[in-house]
Amino acid sequence: MSKKAAAVNRQAENDEQEKEDRVKLKPIMGIRPGVYLTVLYSIILLVILFFLLVLPGLRNPGAMLLVNTEPEGAAIRINDTYMGVSGTYIRVPKGINTIEAGLPGFNTESVTLDVPGRVFGSLFFPLRKQIDFTLKTGDPAGVLVKAASEFAVWSFGGEPTASWQIPLVLSDGAYAIGPYTPPQANEILEAASRFAVTRAAVRDLTRAKVLLDNGGLSPSPAGLLGSISDILIFLSENPGSAQWLAGLLPQEYASKIRASAWYKDENITKTAIVHDDRTIKDRYVINGISFTQVPSGELIGVAAGKDRTSRSISIDNLIISEAPVPRSVFETFLNENPQWTEGYTDYEDEISIFPTESYEREIITGITWFAAEAFCKWFTAQLPQSMAGMEISLPAEHEWEYAAKTGIQSMERAGWEWCADSFAPLEFFAASGAVEALGSPERVLRGRPSSSDEQTRASLPPELSSPFVTFRLVIAEKTAQR
Repeated sequence: MSKKAAAVNRQAENDEQEKEDRVKLKPIMGIRPGVYLTVLYSIILLVILFFLLVLPGLRNPGAMLLVNTEPEGAAIRINDTYMGVSGTYIRVPKGINTIEAGLPGFNTESVTLDVPGRVFGSLFFPLRKQIDFTLKTGDPAGVLVKAASEFAVWSFGGEPTASWQIPLVLSDGAYAIGPYTPPQANEILEAASRFAVTRAAVRDLTRAKVLLDNGGLSPSPAGLLGSISDILIFLSENPGSAQWLAGLLPQEYASKIRASAWYKDENITKTAIVHDDRTIKDRYVINGISFTQVPSGELIGVAAGKDRTSRSISIDNLIISEAPVPRSVFETFLNENPQWTEGYTDYEDEISIFPTESYEREIITGITWFAAEAFCKWFTAQLPQSMAGMEISLPAEHEWEYAAKTGIQSMERAGWEWCADSFAPLEFFAASGAVEALGSPERVLRGRPSSSDEQTRASLPPELSSPFVTFRLVIAEKTAQR
């Protein structure tokens, strides 16, 4: 067979195979395939369009609502249900809806909105509505104190990094109250300054000061000069400011401060005491705990304690326990108050980390601030009738330091003891009682390192402790402001 004949045969075979594989549609009820396939494809397309363009509007009719508030960040409630925060779109159902915007410390604003809804294309082109609220505050001081409290909490997080930033909560609070600057504004800022331990915190504090001085608006040149003047006066009135800034600012600025006369002439007064009488007046033993009434006098050059406006604090009738609370007495408290047992850790198995002196084994350690406070309330009931009107408490920081400087022997032990005060890192900044309103996420610890004669201060959250932490007691009048 010739090549030409073979090729013809192969072509014939291929044509036959194609005929066998070909499917030929038959008419249905006399309708040609080209007609009913067109109708079928059209129905499928209409169903898809129905599900995309019509059904979403039928199932969830309504609109996308954008609620803007001044200040920003208000909680949005629709028909008494929390739906999000201002500045974001929220789905609102068709019909009559009550829209509310609320922010802590501000009056709640509301409006009734009739939403018509849109059926066609609502999935891709929803109906959009917008409402604007201006929130007013009846308690601008409360708003600023809340912002300052959050500022204090963030100060314990350290300097922010490229991957972790902290919010400008203090200046945001100053911006939020706008023109309603309270008369206590500077007092609150002074209290907040005691927590400005990072550059970010200093920026936030400075921005808050400028905003408060200008009613929440951008400052005028005169207003900016006034703010700068107030800041410089505040720094000049607080010994320690130059060293604080030199340790906080970038090197190029810190070196200029260190070279200044302000830095060289600054003298941070160390605390000292002046005794009226060095004689120990009285000793008391109450349920196995010995107390001493230390000599009256004055603690000079201190910015601690609740009287934050003074650089010196008078101490009178201070009755303080000669040693931290014995373990045996605390165990009695636990037996009578078993609810505290779960939070109490017995470090007897880890006693090797302590010095070998017997009193370190005998005193209670590893106690949280809350547990120490609960013990004080319990021990108040143990006071004799002759001390009616008195109560047991933790010592204020200035009381602890004064007692340490009077030479009470047990104060020389190494370790840490709880104080009653909220902890502010920059204690040399004078501030009024507003610092107590601000609070702090941590409480003061005072102690004396084993390698130094100087007392030191530290802090811990009140719900935490360590094997090195204990506490002692103070007897004071119930109405006394300490």
